[in-house]
Amino acid sequence: ELKFGKKNVNLTNLNKIYWPKEKISKGELLAYYEKMGDFILPYIKDKPISMNRFPNGIESDSFFQKDVDPQKIPNWLKTTQVFSESAGKTIDYLLCNDLPSLLYIANLGSIEINSWLSTFKKPEKPEFVVLDLDPNGAKWGDVIAVAHTAKAVLDRGEVTCFIKTSGSTGLHIVINVGEKYDYEIARSFVQFIAELIQQEHPETTSMVRDPKKRKGLIYLDYLQNKKGQTIAAPYSVRPRPMATVSTPLNWEEVDNSISIQDFTIFNIYDRIKDIEDPWKEFFNSKVDIKKALEKY
Repeated sequence: ELKFGKKNVNLTNLNKIYWPKEKISKGELLAYYEKMGDFILPYIKDKPISMNRFPNGIESDSFFQKDVDPQKIPNWLKTTQVFSESAGKTIDYLLCNDLPSLLYIANLGSIEINSWLSTFKKPEKPEFVVLDLDPNGAKWGDVIAVAHTAKAVLDRGEVTCFIKTSGSTGLHIVINVGEKYDYEIARSFVQFIAELIQQEHPETTSMVRDPKKRKGLIYLDYLQNKKGQTIAAPYSVRPRPMATVSTPLNWEEVDNSISIQDFTIFNIYDRIKDIEDPWKEFFNSKVDIKKALEKY
């Protein structure tokens, strides 16, 4: 049991193996989140959390859980009610604004920390938008080239953008739009950027949703920018081999020599001590979409 003032978190089954091939335990996952909390929490503050729970590790069954029962969880955990049109009912989402909450979520077997792009206070207006470069079997060198084109396209509009590994297979380009626009405007902007990128890489990219129709092409996925969709937070672990982490990068690092597998729960803490935070200007870099569009 860990105590944070009046908040107690019961951590359970710490020796349970979550990554069978690498013999990585649940305790090691929780130790990572305990060390990294300060770096993760700013990005997920006030945002509803969807859990993807792997109670028996990454090779066993998992299930998604959005709805929690406020009666059955510690009373210090914060929740927010959101009416879900698709489910036709009100859902109690967890919020994760402090370290005990983060550890509580990870202890439930939610290896990843997946949050909305908007806060519960302004659910219709995303704080961030994301363009997901999903390799879908494409060559890694092509993914890197497309990322740099994305940066060049956004630079033309004087849009500050940030990049991280997804921790799974691809790269996420993230822009702070500062809760100024509704999802439709924000998504249309990312779609427009994706179209400009695709014009420069017609042979290697696709905007078609159906994976069968874009085999081997990098999917420029802008559709995650909608209410209720989640994205793996910066520094979130992923339920993938080697316990890889979705890692913020400097643009200078984005070249063929890096790989998703370079960044795991075992080296991220040293990395953030050794280098300046690649995303340190993130919260000061709000983008004015209207001004940006005038430059294209």
